[in-house]
Amino acid sequence: MPEFAARNRIDQHPEIEKDFIRRVLELPWAFISDESSLWDFHHDLTNKGFVEKIRAVYEIDVSDITSGNIADILDRIARKS
Repeated sequence: MPEFAARNRIDQHPEIEKDFIRRVLELPWAFISDESSLWDFHHDLTNKGFVEKIRAVYEIDVSDITSGNIADILDRIARKS
């Protein structure tokens, strides 16, 4: 049976996760773990496109999260709410 990475942090923000997948990643669904990164969802040299999209959608700056860790980003979105 395959083993998936933990989702403890992601599971703390189910509604934000769904909204993020739809509005930022522009996907109908995605499996996101606590280890998932913006880097997992593009082939560009930087995360600039997603960072700008997050700024436009959620009015927050995540450019300092250089790892692109989505759990860190969702935590920040939740703190703003």
